[in-house]
Amino acid sequence: MIEKIRIKEVASYNSTGIEFNLGKINYIYGSNGTGKTTISELLRNSGDQKFSSCNIERKEGSSDFDLFVYNRNFVQENFNIRNEIKGIFTLGKESTDILALIDEKLKNAEKHQERIGNLENNIKQSTEQLEILKTNFTKQCWDLKQNYDEVFEEAFTGLRNNKKRFMERCVHEATNNNSDLFTYEELKIRVDSVFKNSREKVGTIPEIHYDSSLEKQSIFQTKIIGKKDIDIARLISELNLSDWVQQGHRHMEGTDGICPFCQQELPGSFKEELDEYFDETYTEQIQNLNLSIEKYERDTIGFFEQYNFLITEDIPYINKEKIASLFEIMNSTFKENIQLLKRKSNEPSRSIELNSIKSYIEQIKSEVQQANEQISELNRVIGNIKEEKERLIKDIWRFIVEVNKSNYENYINNLGRQKMALEGMKRSQAGQKEHKKRLEEEAIELQNQLTSVLPSIHEINTLLKSFGFTNFQLAESDEQGNYKIVRENGEDANETLSEGEKTFITFLYFYQLINGSNDLDKVNTARVVAIDDPISSLDSNILFMVSNLINNLKKKVRSKESNFKQLIILTHNVYFHKEISFNKGLSNKKQPDETFWIIRKTENISNISQYEENPIKNSYELLWKELRENPNSITTPNIMRRILENYFKFFGNVDVNEIVEGFPDEDKVVCNSLLSWANDGSHHVNDDLYVDSNKEQNKIYFEVFRRVFINSNHESHFNMMMGNIESEVEKHVGNDEAQKEIQEALAQVAAGKELGR
Repeated sequence: MIEKIRIKEVASYNSTGIEFNLGKINYIYGSNGTGKTTISELLRNSGDQKFSSCNIERKEGSSDFDLFVYNRNFVQENFNIRNEIKGIFTLGKESTDILALIDEKLKNAEKHQERIGNLENNIKQSTEQLEILKTNFTKQCWDLKQNYDEVFEEAFTGLRNNKKRFMERCVHEATNNNSDLFTYEELKIRVDSVFKNSREKVGTIPEIHYDSSLEKQSIFQTKIIGKKDIDIARLISELNLSDWVQQGHRHMEGTDGICPFCQQELPGSFKEELDEYFDETYTEQIQNLNLSIEKYERDTIGFFEQYNFLITEDIPYINKEKIASLFEIMNSTFKENIQLLKRKSNEPSRSIELNSIKSYIEQIKSEVQQANEQISELNRVIGNIKEEKERLIKDIWRFIVEVNKSNYENYINNLGRQKMALEGMKRSQAGQKEHKKRLEEEAIELQNQLTSVLPSIHEINTLLKSFGFTNFQLAESDEQGNYKIVRENGEDANETLSEGEKTFITFLYFYQLINGSNDLDKVNTARVVAIDDPISSLDSNILFMVSNLINNLKKKVRSKESNFKQLIILTHNVYFHKEISFNKGLSNKKQPDETFWIIRKTENISNISQYEENPIKNSYELLWKELRENPNSITTPNIMRRILENYFKFFGNVDVNEIVEGFPDEDKVVCNSLLSWANDGSHHVNDDLYVDSNKEQNKIYFEVFRRVFINSNHESHFNMMMGNIESEVEKHVGNDEAQKEIQEALAQVAAGKELGR
């Protein structure tokens, strides 16, 4: 079944358009030109490009159906093109057993279709679950990417703005990446060297050299004293005065035998004994000491100067803070050792041991060695940068796979179960489709034994005779599967049919078509029927017959056993509408499976209204109802003319022109203008008239229309038919001055119409 129709941006439907829901049986009333045929054409040719903005929405869960549409274009296509009309295949009536078997197979096929529909819903739900799984896993992967994006952005190149592709890369790497696993810190260091450092090679740091034996020279521990085998040596040794005496010995020169300490005259042999005490050996040791002190100081200061660049220059991978701290400790130790050496120089007999800086030197050597190893690795990487990038990217993804492991395993497990269930449902659906196809093919084989155009010819000819059409009939054509229209003498009658004959036989043809099919394999398909004004050019007797056929069709639609699922009827004929929509015992109340609609066109734009009961009571009342509800329609001239003709001529046998003659001379022009405008507008709408038919002019002519009833003493009828709209009329009329303006405007309109003619 069709659940909803949307139509816009075609013919008289604007960009807003209309939208309406349908039931089993649907009545759509509207005057000619309001847009009914556009709706029926949409149903016939929904795939046409001109209906690209329109939509026919099928009811969810409904099975497939064929759509049959009767309108004026159906008549032209079937009767104005060729003499031989395509035959309608209907089931022969000689084998009830085969018919029953066909019904059984088609019912079973329909059950399979229901199962297919259920499986389709389950497949849709399962597919949605798969999408939810993918969406959740994609979010998990993306969150992971966000966490590491700042450091690993080079490895994520091309994926950083695409969640789906990043997720797919995670899945690919999880099954294809067998690289060794590195820690985040290890990868970060490699990122710095591969992606972030310059691409120029770096020189290695010179090897650290320092002679630590300078600190351990034996002269520093040696007690330097004079010769021991002279008389004065014993005294000096006992009193431990060697350094003091040695200083005095240096000052004895030029004292003329006077002691430099006590200023007493020295014994004559005292100087010789001192010179002998501080002999050549002593002097050599003192020289050796001084040289050793000088070398220690020179070489140590030279070390600081040589390797000071380690803390003053930017050298890759060197911990400058640590080197500076070691240099500070070493410098402090060096200063302490210098003080010890000064004391040793002043007191040669003293034994000293210097504080060693060897351990600090070893630490610096270790730092330099590690830095050189990293520099060598950097240089190697720079030399093989392409391969290193690829290897690092692979290692980064191996790390991502490990971090994402639990999310991936949950996703893969759930995905596998869901896919397995989905594949099972698809296999089951394919099996159901195969069963359905087989049953339908078997039904077609059975139908081939029974289908024929002859029953249709017989049925249509019987109906023609029963309706009094005896001057033509259908006959089987020479072309198999077709038939033609012939006179009683057998001559072709297609081109000589009257409009009424053509319309009636067209509808009978359509009526047989919907009960059969032009195609052998579609005789018993479900079907929706739309009928647009089938009673044009027909007299009242034929109208009654067509109404009966449609009422029989309504019964089939309401039958659960029938393959007719829905009926849509569009008409402008009030009497026909009443004949087909009357529900015995329900007055104008609608049944639950019915909908009632009226289409109107205002300012050349079509719109539709729904009613909770049958809105069509009788044609005269409908005219007043239309005037009340839609006073600014382009059809207003036709409505006014028909009201005046119905009321004054048909009901009262009064000539409207006589009423005009009874008006004062100054008002005759107003009334004549109304009647002239109404008669013109009742038959056609030319461009000039359409331009003049605006809302303000409608108000003016509405007042003239009202005054026709007032001046003919029928104001009470006007008020009764217009109901509570009378207050609106008063608002339009106004005072005497407004009346005068209206008369002047109408006179101008009338004068303009005369010039236009």
